Amino acid sequence: MSENKNANNYLSQYEDLCRELNMDRETEERSWKMFEEVFQRSSLEGEPLHWFCCALYAACRLSYTPTVGGANAIVVGNCISLNKMLRCCKISISEFISKIKVWHDMAKLPASFLRQIERLERTPGITFHLYCRYNDIFEKLFISSRNDKKNTKYRSVARCSSSKLYDLCWCLYLCAKNEDPSYNMDIVTSFHLLLCCIDLIYINVLAENRVDLVNRNFEGIPEKWGTPMFNAQKLNGYCIIGALCSLTGALSNDAREMKENHCKKIFTKFFQTKTIQGNENMFLGIISNENFDRNVKSLNSAYEQYVLSVGEFDERILLSNPNCRKLSSSDVGDDGHSVPSSQTPYTRKHILPNKEDFTEPVASATHNVKKLKDIANISEPTDFIRQAGSETINKIYEKLTQMQKDFNSALGNADVGDRFQTAESLFFYLLDKILRVETRTKPNIDLKILLGNETFVTTLIACCVEIVLDAYQSQKKFPWILKCFSISAFHFHKIIEIVVRSHDELLSRPLIKHLNYIEETCLESLAWQSESPLWDIIKTFTLPPWSEVDVDNLAKRYQPQIPQSPNCSAYETFSSTIVNESTRRDLFNSAKEASNEREKEAIYKKQIEGNRRAASLTIFCRKFYKLAWIRLKELCHELNLAEETHLNKLWTLFEYSITQRTELMRDRHLDQMLMCGIYLYIRVKEIKCKSFTDIMRFYRKQPQAQSSTYREILIEPAEGDNGSRPEYRDIIYFYNNIYVKKLTPYAYNFSEKKQSQNVRLSPHPTEKQSYPRKLSNNYIYISRMEKSEHTHSPFLTYEFSKSPGKNLEDLNYVIRRGKRNLPFNDLDSSDGPLIESKIPKKTPVFLQKCREVWQDRQEEKK
Repeated sequence: MSENKNANNYLSQYEDLCRELNMDRETEERSWKMFEEVFQRSSLEGEPLHWFCCALYAACRLSYTPTVGGANAIVVGNCISLNKMLRCCKISISEFISKIKVWHDMAKLPASFLRQIERLERTPGITFHLYCRYNDIFEKLFISSRNDKKNTKYRSVARCSSSKLYDLCWCLYLCAKNEDPSYNMDIVTSFHLLLCCIDLIYINVLAENRVDLVNRNFEGIPEKWGTPMFNAQKLNGYCIIGALCSLTGALSNDAREMKENHCKKIFTKFFQTKTIQGNENMFLGIISNENFDRNVKSLNSAYEQYVLSVGEFDERILLSNPNCRKLSSSDVGDDGHSVPSSQTPYTRKHILPNKEDFTEPVASATHNVKKLKDIANISEPTDFIRQAGSETINKIYEKLTQMQKDFNSALGNADVGDRFQTAESLFFYLLDKILRVETRTKPNIDLKILLGNETFVTTLIACCVEIVLDAYQSQKKFPWILKCFSISAFHFHKIIEIVVRSHDELLSRPLIKHLNYIEETCLESLAWQSESPLWDIIKTFTLPPWSEVDVDNLAKRYQPQIPQSPNCSAYETFSSTIVNESTRRDLFNSAKEASNEREKEAIYKKQIEGNRRAASLTIFCRKFYKLAWIRLKELCHELNLAEETHLNKLWTLFEYSITQRTELMRDRHLDQMLMCGIYLYIRVKEIKCKSFTDIMRFYRKQPQAQSSTYREILIEPAEGDNGSRPEYRDIIYFYNNIYVKKLTPYAYNFSEKKQSQNVRLSPHPTEKQSYPRKLSNNYIYISRMEKSEHTHSPFLTYEFSKSPGKNLEDLNYVIRRGKRNLPFNDLDSSDGPLIESKIPKKTPVFLQKCREVWQDRQEEKK
């Protein structure tokens, strides 16, 4: 009875909403049917109006509206404003995007609909940051009159005022960027397009001799403009792009290329279609008295038609919001307004470069692209790379050509510009750096082996493309690059650390953070997806615990076939990991029992491949366990479970879930295992005042945290034959129905009630400081002192204001003698005897000079 009553209430609310939106009957019925189906099989929490909004938007986007212009002329959608829909449903754009993604899964909508949502999600964030830069630029180019309507001199409605000019220029940009999808591809391209629109409007203001609008302090103003001596013919072909780039830090060549090859076509089309009226040949007359008011209405009409036809957010709303008009780019950081948070990932946090001055997204993007453009002259392999031989180099060129085709194809008809060429230059630059490091550490290696490894070359090229896309702040976000080049996350993660170690100051702090984030994403979830090659390896080799992948343990047991370095080289990581001669002989001898040479060779190759796969699994698990340990420790610290006894038991429980219940990780997330493991431990230990809500609250503080991690967990995978969709539920459901059943018997070993606790605790990773450690951007490093040097160094101490001057002389002498490090003990009140050492009693020259100066000053005082 109550369900029927709720349904009637919902229907009443829904009908009122449709009347307010003036919704057509067909879309209204389709939307309600969709809502009823979802409501019957899913739990819809929160405000019903928000779910009505999702249902209506989906129904609108799935409908078609016939238009004039031909028998087959139609528009996708029913021309209902998304802004009006959000306003009537009392929901923000960010909350709507979050809910519509959930609705996509619950309503089983097509993948094309999700791509529309992803585009809708990215566009407002980029536009907002560009709008803030637009504010800054407009104020430097024009004079903003606060009382345009009260200005008695220019009371004519058709006359262009400062505020109307502001609206016209922004609306021109919005219309221009919708002419081609590539103009919205990244924030740098969009910014250059905005500068071109500003350039067009500024020249029109100059042509109308509007001295009341132009800011005289801008360096782009022509000489003698606004005076009787100015020659108006100078405005033919006049351009302020160079001045705008100097003002904003934009890329001058790219902005000029945008104006010459793209914007001229756009503006010509606008004049031809009467979207803009004026002098089509010179692009002037846009703000003249006879054309200005007509152009404002025409641009607004064109943009509104586009927004209604594609169902996008109307970005003119920024013009009507006085708070947005007051903002500048300095008011918005990395975390503002729909742009993803840029918190620092845990991975390699200690070696990140110092923070830069470019915190605002547009400035940061242009700065990053400029650094990459500095190496754009690298168009072919260096002589050092060519040592691998022409055959190897030709194969690299073939791979580059094929991947460029894949890249262009994946972007469709979008104008990708020189993105791949920039990535190619970066590829040759990094390849040279990586190979030089390899030959320094292993002088006898054969470069052909590494360069002939297709996985190494492919992942390095893909990584360079990802770096370029992120530098431009492209809308193609990771893991798009994996789909573009058909690369598995399990293989892609291998290249990240090698690139970060080899870039030699080229990559900025945000780009390195992005690479670290990618590596963590691969380790935490993407490498565990069903189609990952990791599962094929696990079928043959069980997942090893930390003790079997720890470098220190491997060194003690001496396993030469497994990489021993904590930071594996590219040669170790990709070249099978190298099988040495002794291992090769052992493998070959074990194949001797075969009956013929062909069978023997097949067995030998199979053993070699098995060794490679085992080594690959070792490298992966080593990184995976280190990441898991850091996140577990940080989460336990927030929950007041950071005592060693708790941490050891929690780690043992987690490691058991990974190694013995590995299937729990299939298509799931590392953080899900950590949160469930902590809560299960809390339950069996009967620790009070700790709930799952607490765990999720503290988890949200971690840099990688996303709500989808605990809201959308796979419960039932899709069955390929019957076409069913996978089932996702929240983490509480997963814990109660799946996790507990698998882990509870083992977790009870840690219960206080169990008499015999014979579980052997597993060793966990330790945060050893890696050396050399970078301290700043000024090439200052700290390196660990060799043991032999430490042993033979004299133990010297000097305490300021207490120790005699002789101790300082001894210290200075040893330091000058070339010792890199001296062990200073804690400050102590006693001066303690020095360990005897063969140190001459000669006073250092600089100290003798200091004493002479001090004596001279004492004499002067007398």
